[in-house]
Amino acid sequence: MHAAKLPSPSRHSRCGGVLIVSVLLAGLCSSAWAQRKSTSDLTPPARRATTVELATRLAATPEIPRLPAKSVNPFSPAGWDAPDPDEQRLASEAAENARRAGLAAQSRPQRNALASVANAIQPSGVVLLGGQPTLLIRGRRVRVGDALSATFEGRAYTVTITAITRDSFTLRMNGEELTRPIKSGTKP
Repeated sequence: MHAAKLPSPSRHSRCGGVLIVSVLLAGLCSSAWAQRKSTSDLTPPARRATTVELATRLAATPEIPRLPAKSVNPFSPAGWDAPDPDEQRLASEAAENARRAGLAAQSRPQRNALASVANAIQPSGVVLLGGQPTLLIRGRRVRVGDALSATFEGRAYTVTITAITRDSFTLRMNGEELTRPIKSGTKP
């Protein structure tokens, strides 16, 4: 009889064996690695105790002794909240300016009334009588210092003539003065 020839292991079957062996070796190594004792990154409590004690002493707030009653606090000296003389002067100037502005605001209606009364007065011209200028208003002669009565918005006003020139006249009412031109009826 003849001996039967067994097929020789192929190249693929040899690679498979090597693969199995390498997987087994890797498994053995990883289990040995896992069984190895792990170490902590923290130092043992006995060695940490001195560091913790030092940190506790550094973090503690020390007792601050009280200052004597008669000592001066450099952050709050006596009289620091007293008004500054320059600030007082500026405040009084601002108050005076506000008061003047208030008076000017109050006099505005009087000024408007004076302007309306002055617009109602239509002089026809100026003549010199006895060396003094005289304003002619509707046939009436008015000199400097004379008072005129007029009505504006249902209220009676008295104005005084304070100046007369060849081409203008000035009226005064309650301390306000206003100058108006004299418009003649004929054009030169």
